[in-house]
Amino acid sequence: MIRAKYQDKDCIVNILAHSFDDNKSVNYIVKQDGKRSQRLRKLMEYSFDVCYLFGDVFISEDRKGCALIVFPDKKKTALKSILLDAKLAFSCR
Repeated sequence: MIRAKYQDKDCIVNILAHSFDDNKSVNYIVKQDGKRSQRLRKLMEYSFDVCYLFGDVFISEDRKGCALIVFPDKKKTALKSILLDAKLAFSCR
């Protein structure tokens, strides 16, 4: 695994969206309608952004796997995190 760059976001979001497509907990959160796939991607984009800001994001060398880590002690309430939370709230429901 190598540390991801912000340019890897789209690839990582694709991996995550595919991996969590049938996850019951995720599908409980994401509204089930014609825009479900878009909402799922927004949730994965949010996950990437939060982990990129307040943790680490890794991608496998073959670009088929990833790992996202958030460090709770590093997560701060700041304008950026509030904007990310608001964007998620309006895009997933």
